[in-house]
Amino acid sequence: MVQLDSLKREMADYANACGFNDAPQPTPVPGLSLVRSRISTEFTAIDYQPIFCLVLQGSKQTRIGERLHRFGALQSFIVSLDLPATACVVEATPQTPYLALALDLDIDLLRDLASGLKDPGAMDSRTPDAALVMGDADPALIDAMARLFALREDPMDIEVLAPLVIREIHYRLLLGDQGSALRALVQPDGHASRIARAIARIRRDYAAPLTVAALAREAGMSVSAFHDHFRALTGTSPLQYQKALRLMEARRRLQAAAGSVTSIAYEVGYESPTQFSREYRRQFGQSPRSDRRLPA
Repeated sequence: MVQLDSLKREMADYANACGFNDAPQPTPVPGLSLVRSRISTEFTAIDYQPIFCLVLQGSKQTRIGERLHRFGALQSFIVSLDLPATACVVEATPQTPYLALALDLDIDLLRDLASGLKDPGAMDSRTPDAALVMGDADPALIDAMARLFALREDPMDIEVLAPLVIREIHYRLLLGDQGSALRALVQPDGHASRIARAIARIRRDYAAPLTVAALAREAGMSVSAFHDHFRALTGTSPLQYQKALRLMEARRRLQAAAGSVTSIAYEVGYESPTQFSREYRRQFGQSPRSDRRLPA
């Protein structure tokens, strides 16, 4: 099995050699990122896509809706749905930085693996309590993630071996102790997959006026059942989810100086620039004007 101290040294050395800043950075292995932070940080907005994250050193907090999660060394977490969140590193120093490996999850690959299982009983269809599931890291997954990271130096190894290791990781995640969210997601007509359809609609039409009733129809559920399952999985309501997407997109445009504050507020779906500024400050702790790189 992997030597953890050696893996952590390799990760820190690689981050230094590549000149990585203290943020997630992609590696040459498709879908695999290295996360290194040498200092603790304030909460910042993050837009999770389905992902598996393995924490090797330090600790981090993530807030999704009303829920606060903390991950420490040798813990891992799975995010099964697209989720707007905020996160901060709470334990890191230049000598002992926060270190993690993150792998994008391929939902089609998970479905393919699930369909090929000879024992359907391994795929329980219970709806998980949340789209984020965490726990102690499986030693076999630590070993597989270390082997995947080790492929980074050789393009031929990446081409030939990375798909095999990625498939192994998805298989272990699907059937592992933390795989309930993934097992629920690949059930074609389960609650999780229905909520995923509604989330896709919200993300596609985030600037449009949407109603819970219309989203419930998209999911094929009653309004009350849809609202309950949506909140259970995402930690927030459908319309609060949409608002978080609007504000994150607005921040991206503001920091790229892609228009005035007022024009961006309208573009992301706000009818009142005053309301936009108020909610933006509440979300990010500063006004939209102060986030712009050029005068508004």
